[in-house]
Amino acid sequence: MKTNIQKNAAVLAAALLGILPLHAGGVGTTGANFLKVGVGARSLGMGSAAVSTVDDANAIYWNPARLAPLSQTSLTATYASLFEDQSQGFLGAALPVGKAGVMGVGINYLTVGDIEKRAGDTETVDSMIKDQEYSVAFSFARKGVLWDSLDLGANAKLIHQSLDTYTENAYALDLGSAYRLTEKITAALSVQNLGTKLGEDSLPSLVKAGADGRLFKDKLTLAMDGNAWIADKRYTGNAGTEFWIAQPLALRAGYQFGQGPDQLGGASGLTAGVGFRLSPINFDYAFLPAGDLGDTHRLSFTARF
Repeated sequence: MKTNIQKNAAVLAAALLGILPLHAGGVGTTGANFLKVGVGARSLGMGSAAVSTVDDANAIYWNPARLAPLSQTSLTATYASLFEDQSQGFLGAALPVGKAGVMGVGINYLTVGDIEKRAGDTETVDSMIKDQEYSVAFSFARKGVLWDSLDLGANAKLIHQSLDTYTENAYALDLGSAYRLTEKITAALSVQNLGTKLGEDSLPSLVKAGADGRLFKDKLTLAMDGNAWIADKRYTGNAGTEFWIAQPLALRAGYQFGQGPDQLGGASGLTAGVGFRLSPINFDYAFLPAGDLGDTHRLSFTARF
């Protein structure tokens, strides 16, 4: 029987093997940047410290391995009105399939409307066009792979972008793991967007690792994530907390380090949110100020049955 030290060493080795295939494409060369926009108001309210804390169908986006513990069907939807006529949303569903594991499907989309098209250097607008981007992810996760404490998951993704007559597709994989160090502490790692180019641009490949701890009979959660953006050659971080004041009401707060929002002045980088648990449905709200760009609001609902 393997010791805990041997198990932890094996998990670390697996994480390093997951990172090895990544390659840098140069700063600012990525396409499909909508894939960097997080989903799920609970996770966003906690500063996007989500790789180990996400516990519903939103795990399709953050870390497919976190689908594995689900014992009920999970449906989720998120909507956000962003900047300059941008609308972003996510629809996800996860279904346990007995001892085999958990299957899921998620659609992440962003649209930009009312873009003026001109044939030449003129003030006359020829037509109005839209920028439409989306990804479709098919997920599978299994609990207790190799050891009872280790969960693994993966996504296969189609990524699409169209702008007027321009259309491109790309294909990608996400790999995820989660390891229960103790009954109250979970560590996790995901590698996202390993795949083909979108036109001439690389996908925004990301290695995200983090951990969370639960205190006071699971009423308080503290979480931290670290992010390595491979093609962008950037390192960022997330910190978040959640406190359940009572069974139906949770308060959340977080901070995003070095990801752009915290460099825009004002309260940018800070996040806040609330959650209402009205079984079997959860309603979540997140507030994300972005300094000079303005504020954004995210709304989510999740159902379990």
